[in-house]
Amino acid sequence: MQAGEILLVLAAVALGFFAKGVTGLGGPMLAIPVLASFMGVEYAVAVIAIPSALANFWLMVKTRSAASDIRWFLVPMMITGVVGTLLGVWLLVSIDDRIMSVVLGVFMLLYIIWYLLDPERKIDDRTARRLAAPAGLGAGVLIGATGISAPVVGTYVHSLRLDRSQFVFAVSVPFFFLGVMQIVSLAALGGYDEARITAGIIACVPVVIVTPIAMRIGRGLSVQVFQYVVLAVLGVAALRLLWSGLA
Repeated sequence: MQAGEILLVLAAVALGFFAKGVTGLGGPMLAIPVLASFMGVEYAVAVIAIPSALANFWLMVKTRSAASDIRWFLVPMMITGVVGTLLGVWLLVSIDDRIMSVVLGVFMLLYIIWYLLDPERKIDDRTARRLAAPAGLGAGVLIGATGISAPVVGTYVHSLRLDRSQFVFAVSVPFFFLGVMQIVSLAALGGYDEARITAGIIACVPVVIVTPIAMRIGRGLSVQVFQYVVLAVLGVAALRLLWSGLA
């Protein structure tokens, strides 16, 4: 890549992970499409997985005080998520994922409409428990195949109407562990070489700069404003999925 292209990628990483520092979502959703336009999807997924793991670990540690309140759905989500990630990595190197992108994009737009019709509505605890394992499986498949699991994890966790610390911890845990699983799986399949590892480490620089600033901003948001900011990020993700599937 030329110097201008490198700066564009770094700017996309900084913007995406700034959104992630505020809401827990956003990093790969903005950075991967930009990088993929220059180097291809597989390259982008492999490179962005490295700074994404760093950001998720950082957010997970900073919001760990919320762990005891939400452990009930994280355990089944993580178990099925591991299986889904292995399947997703295989899909990444095997098939076209455009159909999956369109289905997920439509699903997310329907969820956003459902929320806007009644912002006070939430799924009940019994339904949430039943959906935890399928959500983990879907998130694993998506992060393995595309490097992005927020469309599933973010939509599911947003429906629980958690406060900011609970939400950020709830999404950071599966993002981090499934992301590490993704990196290991890609490495085992030959998805990393010296150039990709170097690019991933360089992409960590803007993450280190913007994350603490974004976290301070996020802590200042009211619960209602935070819910709508997350919804906006989910809307961007839905449009991105539809664009990648239909373009």
